[in-house]
This record gives sequence, C-alpha cells and structure tokens, in this order.
Amino acid sequence: MLTIDGAVTNPKLLIVDPDKALLTNLASALNAKKYGIVGTAIEATAAIDYFGRVKPDVLITEIDLGNGLHGTTGVDLGIHLRSSFPMLGIVFCTSISDKSLISAPPRIIESSYFLPKSRITKMDIIELAIKESVRLIRSPETASHDIFNINSPATGRTTLAKSDIGLLALIANGLSNKEIAATKNIALKSCENAIARLAKKLEVPHTTETNQRVMLVRTYFKHIGKIQ
Repeated sequence: MLTIDGAVTNPKLLIVDPDKALLTNLASALNAKKYGIVGTAIEATAAIDYFGRVKPDVLITEIDLGNGLHGTTGVDLGIHLRSSFPMLGIVFCTSISDKSLISAPPRIIESSYFLPKSRITKMDIIELAIKESVRLIRSPETASHDIFNINSPATGRTTLAKSDIGLLALIANGLSNKEIAATKNIALKSCENAIARLAKKLEVPHTTETNQRVMLVRTYFKHIGKIQ
C-alpha cells in the first residue's frame, strides 16, 4: 500500500534483470526488509506476465535486458507497463553509469529514478530509490531523480539542483566567470554571487579563485561519478 504523499509502505515490487545471481540476491534482501511482494524476471516477457497477474507498485529494472522480447530494453518495458498502470514507480537500476547515455523519451526519464549499480553500497540506497521512484510519478515536486541529488545518511551527498549542476559543468569546462555570465545571459556580479553561494553550499573553502575553482571541478566530477 502507498500513502497519499507518495511515501512507500510495503509496496509490491517487480525486479527485472538478466543477471540471475544479482536478481536472487536483491530479491532476498528486499524480502528480508519486509516488502509486500517481490517478484522477479530475467526478461521482458516474464515481467509482463507477472505484472498482469500481480500489478506491482514499483518496477526495478536493468536497461540492457539482452535479446529477450525482440530486443526489448528496460526502458521499453517501463513504457509498456506504464501504459496500463500510469502510477507505476520505475527504478532504472543499471550498469549504465551516465544517465545521458540512455536513449529514452524525456517523459520516461523525468518520471523515473536512475540508480547506477556501481553506487549501491548498502540496502538503504535501494530502499531510498524505491521511495523516490513513487514520489516522482505521484508527487514529482518533492522527489529526486537520481542518487546524486539526495542529501541523506544513505548517500552522504549534498542536494544539487539542476542549475547547480549546470553551473558546475560550465566551471568544469574551463569557462571564466565572464564567459559563464555570457552563456547564462546574466550579469557578471550575479554569476560571481551564484558561484559563491554554490561554493558555500558545497562547503568549498574560499581561498584563491584558482584553488576554489579546482575544488569545485573535483566536486562536480565526484557527483557525476568520474572520481571515486
């Protein structure tokens, strides 16, 4: 069952992954956490059959499902199941580490949760992903889209808005404050203030501009997963 605000209480889950060992381990771990029902499938045909019988609240799926149902991907599966159950929460729990590499309609990406397998260090992260996936479809204004945007003991990361990440990306690309201001069509002073606020938010100390920018760049790459 689900609460009205989108928080999850004993949701029914469907996990789809061609890796049988991973599938078994994840299902066992979630069963131990007292989730309502945890169904599993290694390909799309079995997933669709299970869904028709049980109507899970959340789909947790790898994107690359192998050759299965006419090359169906986890994205295709999510779109298909959402067509019959629009309120389905979706977690793309995938070996793909960069969300920008996913070929999918914006509507499915924006309403689903992205979780690289390489970032799963504890069950708390999976549980958080399940909860946020439901919020994304039911209360999107309160939700986070991926593991890098959540400020919690489970992730230890600082919440970053899209505008924050965009600003960090421009700094990482070597643009000066003047160039960033021109790119964003804002005053130079506004740009400087935005960078100062972001540095404070990320607890990057204010030393020399060069050192601070280097640290901001390192923070950016940590958030996109290129620095461990």
